Amino acid sequence: MSDEPMRSRKRPDWATGLRQLYDSVVEEPLPDSFSDLLSKFDEEDPDAKDASTKPAGTKGAGA
Repeated sequence: MSDEPMRSRKRPDWATGLRQLYDSVVEEPLPDSFSDLLSKFDEEDPDAKDASTKPAGTKGAGA
């Protein structure tokens, strides 16, 4: 099915406004607190390598 009929139609005003709102949110900078949180997740966790080779739901030795 071709998208041509959809492209030829004029978008409703609310759709244009919604697109502008979405674009403005996407362009906002990432808050420092969120960036810091992501950095903490990216730090190497000594148990992370072991956990990736074990079946889900299992814990380290002694659990």
